[in-house]
Amino acid sequence: MNVVIAESDVLTPYGDGIDALWNGLLSRRTAIRSSTRFAERGFVSDQIAMIPSMEVRPGESRVMAMMRRLLAPLAEKLDPQTPLILATTVGEIESIEQAVLGDAPALIAHANPQVLLKKIKALLGLRGRAWVASSACASSALALAQAASIVRRGEADAVLVVACDAISEFVYSGFSTLASLDPAPARPFAADRCGLSLGETAAWALVAPASSLRATKNSTAILGWASTTDAIHMTAPDRNATGLKRAIHRACAMATIDPGRIDFIAAHGTATIYSDAMELTAFRAAIAKPIPIFSIKGGIGHTLGAAGLAQIIVAGRAIARQIVPPAVGCARPDENAAGWVHDKSISLKADSIGLSTNS
Repeated sequence: MNVVIAESDVLTPYGDGIDALWNGLLSRRTAIRSSTRFAERGFVSDQIAMIPSMEVRPGESRVMAMMRRLLAPLAEKLDPQTPLILATTVGEIESIEQAVLGDAPALIAHANPQVLLKKIKALLGLRGRAWVASSACASSALALAQAASIVRRGEADAVLVVACDAISEFVYSGFSTLASLDPAPARPFAADRCGLSLGETAAWALVAPASSLRATKNSTAILGWASTTDAIHMTAPDRNATGLKRAIHRACAMATIDPGRIDFIAAHGTATIYSDAMELTAFRAAIAKPIPIFSIKGGIGHTLGAAGLAQIIVAGRAIARQIVPPAVGCARPDENAAGWVHDKSISLKADSIGLSTNS
Protein backbone atom coordinates (compact mmCIF):
# COMPACT_ATOMS: atom_id res chain seq x y z
CA MET A 1 0.00 0.00 0.00
CA ASN A 2 1.33 3.44 -0.96
CA VAL A 3 1.49 5.90 1.94
CA VAL A 4 1.41 9.70 1.98
CA ILE A 5 1.48 12.68 4.27
CA ALA A 6 -2.05 13.72 3.34
CA GLU A 7 -2.18 16.90 5.43
CA SER A 8 0.21 18.80 7.69
CA ASP A 9 0.81 22.08 9.46
CA VAL A 10 3.62 23.70 11.40
CA LEU A 11 4.30 26.51 13.88
CA THR A 12 7.86 27.84 13.82
CA PRO A 13 9.84 30.93 14.82
CA TYR A 14 8.90 32.34 11.39
CA GLY A 15 5.24 32.25 12.43
CA ASP A 16 2.13 30.18 11.78
CA GLY A 17 1.96 27.75 8.87
CA ILE A 18 4.12 26.24 6.17
CA ASP A 19 3.95 29.42 4.07
CA ALA A 20 5.66 31.43 6.81
CA LEU A 21 8.36 28.77 7.19
CA TRP A 22 8.84 28.33 3.45
CA ASN A 23 9.00 32.06 2.68
CA GLY A 24 11.35 32.65 5.61
CA LEU A 25 13.78 30.05 4.30
CA LEU A 26 13.59 31.33 0.72
CA SER A 27 14.34 34.85 1.96
CA ARG A 28 17.60 33.55 3.53
CA ARG A 29 16.53 35.47 6.64
CA THR A 30 17.16 33.73 9.94
CA ALA A 31 14.60 33.73 12.74
CA ILE A 32 17.39 33.22 15.31
CA ARG A 33 17.72 36.33 17.46
CA SER A 34 19.60 37.71 20.43
CA SER A 35 17.41 37.20 23.51
CA THR A 36 17.49 38.33 27.12
CA ARG A 37 15.47 35.30 28.24
CA PHE A 38 18.37 33.62 30.06
CA ALA A 39 20.66 36.65 30.25
CA GLU A 40 21.24 36.44 33.99
CA ARG A 41 22.58 32.87 33.68
CA GLY A 42 25.69 33.84 31.74
CA PHE A 43 25.41 31.13 29.08
CA VAL A 44 27.89 31.04 26.21
CA SER A 45 25.27 32.31 23.72
CA ASP A 46 22.13 34.43 23.80
CA GLN A 47 20.91 33.34 20.35
CA ILE A 48 17.44 31.75 20.36
CA ALA A 49 14.73 31.09 17.75
CA MET A 50 11.41 31.56 19.55
CA ILE A 51 7.78 31.39 18.42
CA PRO A 52 6.56 34.99 18.02
CA SER A 53 3.63 36.40 20.00
CA MET A 54 3.17 33.37 22.24
CA GLU A 55 0.27 33.48 24.69
CA VAL A 56 1.05 31.22 27.65
CA ARG A 57 -1.83 31.01 30.09
CA PRO A 58 -1.28 30.88 33.87
CA GLY A 59 -0.33 27.36 34.89
CA GLU A 60 0.22 26.32 31.28
CA SER A 61 3.52 25.09 29.85
CA ARG A 62 5.04 26.82 26.85
CA VAL A 63 4.87 23.64 24.78
CA MET A 64 1.18 23.17 25.57
CA ALA A 65 0.54 26.76 24.52
CA MET A 66 2.23 25.92 21.22
CA MET A 67 0.04 22.82 20.88
CA ARG A 68 -3.13 24.79 21.57
CA ARG A 69 -2.22 27.40 18.94
CA LEU A 70 -1.25 24.84 16.28
CA LEU A 71 -3.90 22.18 16.85
CA ALA A 72 -7.00 24.32 17.47
CA PRO A 73 -8.11 24.19 13.81
CA LEU A 74 -7.79 20.38 13.86
CA ALA A 75 -9.83 19.82 17.04
CA GLU A 76 -12.82 17.48 16.64
CA LYS A 77 -12.15 17.11 12.87
CA LEU A 78 -10.60 13.63 12.94
CA ASP A 79 -12.13 10.22 13.50
CA PRO A 80 -11.97 9.90 17.32
CA GLN A 81 -10.29 6.49 16.93
CA THR A 82 -7.38 7.88 14.87
CA PRO A 83 -4.10 6.66 16.45
CA LEU A 84 -1.87 9.44 17.77
CA ILE A 85 1.93 9.47 18.09
CA LEU A 86 3.49 12.32 20.08
CA ALA A 87 7.13 12.99 19.23
CA THR A 88 9.02 15.06 21.78
CA THR A 89 12.44 15.15 23.41
CA VAL A 90 11.63 17.00 26.63
CA GLY A 91 7.85 17.56 26.67
CA GLU A 92 6.72 19.84 29.51
CA ILE A 93 10.11 19.88 31.19
CA GLU A 94 9.35 23.31 32.67
CA SER A 95 7.46 21.38 35.36
CA ILE A 96 10.78 20.11 36.69
CA GLU A 97 12.22 23.62 36.70
CA GLN A 98 9.17 24.91 38.60
CA ALA A 99 9.33 21.98 41.03
CA VAL A 100 12.98 22.65 41.87
CA LEU A 101 13.01 26.44 41.83
CA GLY A 102 9.60 26.75 43.49
CA ASP A 103 10.13 23.94 46.01
CA ALA A 104 7.04 22.11 44.69
CA PRO A 105 8.13 18.50 44.14
CA ALA A 106 4.60 17.39 43.19
CA LEU A 107 5.04 19.23 39.87
CA ILE A 108 7.73 16.78 38.74
CA ALA A 109 5.08 14.24 37.72
CA HIS A 110 3.68 16.77 35.24
CA ALA A 111 6.90 16.56 33.20
CA ASN A 112 6.13 12.97 32.17
CA PRO A 113 5.42 13.10 28.39
CA GLN A 114 2.44 10.82 28.99
CA VAL A 115 0.75 13.76 30.73
CA LEU A 116 1.28 15.93 27.65
CA LEU A 117 -0.03 13.11 25.47
CA LYS A 118 -3.29 13.00 27.44
CA LYS A 119 -3.70 16.77 27.13
CA ILE A 120 -3.25 16.62 23.35
CA LYS A 121 -5.73 13.75 23.05
CA ALA A 122 -8.29 15.78 24.99
CA LEU A 123 -7.61 18.90 22.90
CA LEU A 124 -8.21 16.96 19.67
CA GLY A 125 -11.09 14.85 20.93
CA LEU A 126 -9.25 11.58 20.23
CA ARG A 127 -10.06 8.36 22.09
CA GLY A 128 -7.99 5.74 20.24
CA ARG A 129 -4.47 4.38 20.70
CA ALA A 130 -1.81 6.93 21.58
CA TRP A 131 1.84 6.74 22.55
CA VAL A 132 5.04 8.79 22.85
CA ALA A 133 8.05 8.49 20.54
CA SER A 134 11.07 10.02 22.24
CA SER A 135 14.43 9.37 20.63
CA ALA A 136 16.22 12.69 21.01
CA CYS A 137 16.63 14.65 17.76
CA ALA A 138 15.29 11.79 15.61
CA SER A 139 11.98 11.56 17.50
CA SER A 140 9.55 12.89 14.90
CA ALA A 141 11.26 11.22 11.95
CA LEU A 142 10.94 7.89 13.76
CA ALA A 143 7.33 8.68 14.69
CA LEU A 144 6.54 9.34 11.03
CA ALA A 145 8.12 6.01 10.08
CA GLN A 146 6.02 4.26 12.74
CA ALA A 147 2.88 5.91 11.38
CA ALA A 148 3.74 4.96 7.80
CA SER A 149 4.37 1.35 8.86
CA ILE A 150 0.97 1.13 10.60
CA VAL A 151 -0.88 2.54 7.59
CA ARG A 152 1.08 0.44 5.12
CA ARG A 153 0.13 -2.74 7.02
CA GLY A 154 -3.52 -1.70 6.93
CA GLU A 155 -3.80 -1.45 10.73
CA ALA A 156 -5.33 2.04 10.62
CA ASP A 157 -6.99 4.27 8.01
CA ALA A 158 -4.80 7.16 9.17
CA VAL A 159 -2.32 8.01 11.92
CA LEU A 160 -1.70 11.47 13.34
CA VAL A 161 1.87 12.43 14.23
CA VAL A 162 2.30 15.48 16.48
CA ALA A 163 5.78 16.85 17.24
CA CYS A 164 6.73 19.59 19.67
CA ASP A 165 9.52 20.97 21.81
CA ALA A 166 9.89 24.39 23.42
CA ILE A 167 13.03 26.11 24.63
CA SER A 168 13.53 25.69 28.36
CA GLU A 169 16.29 26.87 30.67
CA PHE A 170 17.11 23.26 31.57
CA VAL A 171 17.77 22.27 27.94
CA TYR A 172 19.55 25.52 27.13
CA SER A 173 21.89 25.12 30.07
CA GLY A 174 22.69 21.56 28.97
CA PHE A 175 23.78 22.59 25.49
CA SER A 176 25.70 25.54 26.98
CA THR A 177 27.56 23.17 29.31
CA LEU A 178 28.47 20.98 26.33
CA ALA A 179 29.88 24.11 24.61
CA SER A 180 27.62 23.27 21.66
CA LEU A 181 26.05 26.71 21.18
CA ASP A 182 27.23 29.23 18.58
CA PRO A 183 27.50 32.81 19.91
CA ALA A 184 26.04 33.85 16.53
CA PRO A 185 23.13 32.28 14.58
CA ALA A 186 23.93 28.74 13.47
CA ARG A 187 25.61 28.18 10.09
CA PRO A 188 24.92 24.61 8.91
CA PHE A 189 27.63 23.12 6.67
CA ALA A 190 29.59 26.38 6.64
CA ALA A 191 33.39 26.35 6.75
CA ASP A 192 33.31 28.57 9.84
CA ARG A 193 30.50 26.78 11.71
CA CYS A 194 31.10 26.37 15.43
CA GLY A 195 27.86 25.23 17.03
CA LEU A 196 24.10 25.07 16.98
CA SER A 197 21.32 27.48 17.90
CA LEU A 198 18.25 26.22 19.75
CA GLY A 199 14.76 26.85 18.47
CA GLU A 200 11.21 25.74 19.16
CA THR A 201 8.63 24.29 16.79
CA ALA A 202 5.38 22.35 16.77
CA ALA A 203 4.10 20.38 13.80
CA TRP A 204 1.58 17.72 12.83
CA ALA A 205 1.17 15.34 9.91
CA LEU A 206 -1.68 13.01 9.02
CA VAL A 207 -0.33 9.84 7.42
CA ALA A 208 -2.81 7.96 5.24
CA PRO A 209 -3.02 5.64 2.22
CA ALA A 210 -2.45 7.33 -1.13
CA SER A 211 -5.99 6.19 -2.02
CA SER A 212 -7.48 8.08 0.96
CA LEU A 213 -10.04 10.79 0.34
CA ARG A 214 -7.77 13.10 2.34
CA ALA A 215 -4.90 12.62 -0.12
CA THR A 216 -4.51 15.32 -2.78
CA LYS A 217 -2.07 16.18 -5.56
CA ASN A 218 -0.09 18.13 -2.94
CA SER A 219 0.29 15.13 -0.61
CA THR A 220 3.85 13.91 -0.05
CA ALA A 221 4.55 10.24 -0.79
CA ILE A 222 6.60 8.33 1.79
CA LEU A 223 8.56 5.76 -0.20
CA GLY A 224 10.89 4.17 2.34
CA TRP A 225 12.53 4.60 5.74
CA ALA A 226 15.16 3.08 8.00
CA SER A 227 16.66 3.51 11.44
CA THR A 228 20.12 2.41 12.58
CA THR A 229 22.56 3.08 15.41
CA ASP A 230 26.34 3.26 15.71
CA ALA A 231 26.76 3.29 19.53
CA ILE A 232 30.03 5.19 19.29
CA HIS A 233 29.90 7.93 21.94
CA MET A 234 27.46 9.65 24.28
CA THR A 235 27.44 12.93 22.32
CA ALA A 236 29.84 12.62 19.35
CA PRO A 237 28.87 10.99 16.04
CA ASP A 238 30.74 8.21 14.27
CA ARG A 239 33.17 10.08 12.01
CA ASN A 240 32.88 7.27 9.46
CA ALA A 241 29.08 7.75 9.34
CA THR A 242 28.58 3.98 9.50
CA GLY A 243 25.04 4.13 10.91
CA LEU A 244 23.78 6.88 8.62
CA LYS A 245 25.20 5.22 5.50
CA ARG A 246 23.40 2.00 6.46
CA ALA A 247 20.15 3.89 7.06
CA ILE A 248 20.31 5.60 3.65
CA HIS A 249 20.89 2.32 1.81
CA ARG A 250 18.14 0.52 3.74
CA ALA A 251 15.63 3.30 3.11
CA CYS A 252 16.47 3.27 -0.60
CA ALA A 253 16.16 -0.52 -0.70
CA MET A 254 12.70 -0.29 0.87
CA ALA A 255 11.74 2.35 -1.68
CA THR A 256 13.26 0.18 -4.47
CA ILE A 257 15.35 3.05 -5.76
CA ASP A 258 19.08 3.46 -6.24
CA PRO A 259 20.62 6.19 -4.02
CA GLY A 260 21.75 7.86 -7.24
CA ARG A 261 18.08 8.54 -8.02
CA ILE A 262 17.79 10.94 -5.05
CA ASP A 263 17.46 14.55 -6.25
CA PHE A 264 18.02 16.51 -3.03
CA ILE A 265 18.63 16.07 0.71
CA ALA A 266 16.91 17.65 3.70
CA ALA A 267 19.77 17.16 6.14
CA HIS A 268 19.88 17.21 9.93
CA GLY A 269 22.50 19.97 9.57
CA THR A 270 22.96 21.03 13.20
CA ALA A 271 25.94 23.30 12.39
CA THR A 272 28.18 21.52 14.90
CA ILE A 273 31.57 20.65 13.48
CA TYR A 274 31.45 16.87 13.77
CA SER A 275 27.75 16.23 13.09
CA ASP A 276 27.77 18.11 9.79
CA ALA A 277 31.03 16.41 8.79
CA MET A 278 29.53 13.00 9.56
CA GLU A 279 26.50 13.70 7.37
CA LEU A 280 28.65 14.89 4.47
CA THR A 281 30.72 11.71 4.74
CA ALA A 282 27.55 9.62 4.48
CA PHE A 283 26.10 11.61 1.57
CA ARG A 284 29.31 11.53 -0.45
CA ALA A 285 29.63 7.79 0.10
CA ALA A 286 26.01 6.94 -0.73
CA ILE A 287 25.45 9.32 -3.62
CA ALA A 288 28.19 9.65 -6.22
CA LYS A 289 27.28 13.02 -7.73
CA PRO A 290 26.68 16.28 -5.84
CA ILE A 291 23.00 17.08 -5.30
CA PRO A 292 21.45 20.02 -3.42
CA ILE A 293 21.52 19.76 0.39
CA PHE A 294 19.71 22.11 2.75
CA SER A 295 19.20 22.42 6.49
CA ILE A 296 16.39 24.43 8.08
CA LYS A 297 18.36 24.91 11.32
CA GLY A 298 20.07 28.07 10.10
CA GLY A 299 16.59 29.55 9.89
CA ILE A 300 14.70 28.21 12.92
CA GLY A 301 17.46 26.64 15.01
CA HIS A 302 17.62 23.08 16.30
CA THR A 303 14.08 22.24 17.39
CA LEU A 304 14.94 18.90 19.04
CA GLY A 305 12.14 16.34 18.72
CA ALA A 306 10.22 18.44 16.18
CA ALA A 307 13.18 18.91 13.84
CA GLY A 308 12.59 15.85 11.67
CA LEU A 309 8.92 16.45 10.94
CA ALA A 310 9.44 20.16 10.25
CA GLN A 311 12.16 19.47 7.67
CA ILE A 312 10.11 16.68 6.07
CA ILE A 313 7.20 19.10 5.66
CA VAL A 314 9.63 21.54 3.99
CA ALA A 315 10.93 18.72 1.77
CA GLY A 316 7.36 18.04 0.67
CA ARG A 317 6.90 21.70 -0.23
CA ALA A 318 10.21 21.60 -2.13
CA ILE A 319 8.93 18.70 -4.26
CA ALA A 320 5.60 20.42 -4.87
CA ARG A 321 7.19 23.76 -5.81
CA GLN A 322 10.20 22.17 -7.58
CA ILE A 323 12.60 24.31 -5.55
CA VAL A 324 15.24 23.37 -2.98
CA PRO A 325 15.46 26.18 -0.39
CA PRO A 326 18.85 27.63 0.51
CA ALA A 327 20.90 26.52 3.49
CA VAL A 328 20.28 29.66 5.54
CA GLY A 329 23.46 30.94 7.19
CA CYS A 330 25.90 29.06 4.95
CA ALA A 331 27.57 31.84 2.99
CA ARG A 332 30.82 29.87 2.58
CA PRO A 333 30.35 26.08 2.52
CA ASP A 334 32.81 23.66 4.06
CA GLU A 335 35.18 22.27 1.42
CA ASN A 336 33.46 18.88 1.65
CA ALA A 337 30.09 20.59 1.09
CA ALA A 338 31.19 22.47 -2.05
CA GLY A 339 28.82 21.72 -4.92
CA TRP A 340 26.28 20.21 -2.49
CA VAL A 341 25.25 23.04 -0.15
CA HIS A 342 24.11 26.39 -1.56
CA ASP A 343 23.03 29.72 -0.10
CA LYS A 344 20.45 30.22 -2.85
CA SER A 345 17.43 28.32 -4.12
CA ILE A 346 17.99 25.49 -6.62
CA SER A 347 15.43 24.35 -9.19
CA LEU A 348 14.17 20.76 -9.19
CA LYS A 349 12.65 18.64 -11.93
CA ALA A 350 9.08 17.43 -11.66
CA ASP A 351 8.46 14.29 -9.56
CA SER A 352 11.72 14.67 -7.66
CA ILE A 353 12.72 12.35 -4.82
CA GLY A 354 14.11 13.76 -1.59
CA LEU A 355 16.02 12.17 1.27
CA SER A 356 15.53 13.44 4.83
CA THR A 357 17.99 12.47 7.58
CA ASN A 358 18.08 12.99 11.35
CA SER A 359 20.67 11.91 13.89
